[in-house]
Amino acid sequence: MTEALLACRDCGQIHRARAVTRRQGWLLCRRCGARLWRLQAAGLVVPLAFAATAAILFLLANLMPLFEVGLAGERSSGTISSGVVALVGYGGGVSTVGVLVAMTAIVVPALSLAVAVLALRQLTLGAGRTGRPQRRRPRLGLAAMWRLVRRLRPWSMLDVYLLGAVVAYTRLGQVAHVAIGVGGYALAALVLVQVLIEQSLGRERVWNAIDDPAKYAPSPGAPWVLCLECDLVSAAGPADRGEPGRCPRCGARLAPRRPGSLAATTALTLAGYILYLPANLFPVLTITRFGRTASYTILGGVRDLVAAGLWPLALLVLVASIIVPGLKLAGLTWFLVATRLRSARLLRQRTALYRFVDFIGRWSNIDVFMVSIVVALVQFGTLTTIEPGPGIASFAGVVVLTMFAVSAFDPRLMWDAARGRRG
Repeated sequence: MTEALLACRDCGQIHRARAVTRRQGWLLCRRCGARLWRLQAAGLVVPLAFAATAAILFLLANLMPLFEVGLAGERSSGTISSGVVALVGYGGGVSTVGVLVAMTAIVVPALSLAVAVLALRQLTLGAGRTGRPQRRRPRLGLAAMWRLVRRLRPWSMLDVYLLGAVVAYTRLGQVAHVAIGVGGYALAALVLVQVLIEQSLGRERVWNAIDDPAKYAPSPGAPWVLCLECDLVSAAGPADRGEPGRCPRCGARLAPRRPGSLAATTALTLAGYILYLPANLFPVLTITRFGRTASYTILGGVRDLVAAGLWPLALLVLVASIIVPGLKLAGLTWFLVATRLRSARLLRQRTALYRFVDFIGRWSNIDVFMVSIVVALVQFGTLTTIEPGPGIASFAGVVVLTMFAVSAFDPRLMWDAARGRRG
């Protein structure tokens, strides 16, 4: 890596980085500790191969059964789409949960994989003998495709779905005989390949292949602006100081800070608080077995797993479904209040917490996916039936609202406010 201009998207600190050796491997922000850059191997052929493999596994995971369930001579099997159809059929808020499952487990992953394969294929076709893409002019069409992939990434939740399937497997094992289908194994392999794709690409590798960031670097001391889509640091024109301009590399709108960040985050956080109480008080699952009906809240499901001796899964559900949503709401409240008060206390720790809640928030959907799986599979009439409870819609709402709230919040505002108070 030659000298590069890097800006931290978490605190706004600008860095002028010299060459990085393979022994170092990454660069960290000197002010807040965020990772700015990670060393990657040359070439995009390997990530393209991983993406093509993931596309094949995705088809298998959706076309073949995840589980096969048997009870008293009756059998049923279900795919990912079976859970979607089952939830949508209930109507009301539960049907909205079905739409959420369809988007996060089928539509968004399919679109992300398709666009990733096309984008990486275009880049590798433009590569020379060295395997490195030739850098000519900005490829705005390709940049728009990759920007879409990065925006969709948090909402592609097959990794979360896999954990939900593990919890569903244990639940199903308590009421019937269950076997993992071809789709279940394909889903596990798909999640592993997706991790390999992320590790081989990182954030900056494809963007730097699309266009060289060095030619847009501002001169020393000149105003600059960071693109939150492609991490390009470019010279700030008059538009960037008033009306939003456009990133010269990816075409995204540029602004010194996210417009309306505090107002949007406040509204979404308040809505999350409103739904958090019914999400934990109302049942998310109702099991009718041999004429006896039992309803389970999220905490009741945790107790059920503990009673079955499944402590690791009980801890997983407790953390992901109860502690994490509460932590996100409390953390967002702290960020907003501290920013309003222009507080400089624990600024670095607040920024680290923001990164943590941004990463962990999507994992709260484990219970949503678990419900979609068991509801589709266990419909054995008078023997055993599992139905979704009213709490699942409220819980899904908390997850979605807090994810939007975290993405709307601009952590650089905390540093701006603290600097304004000291000034």
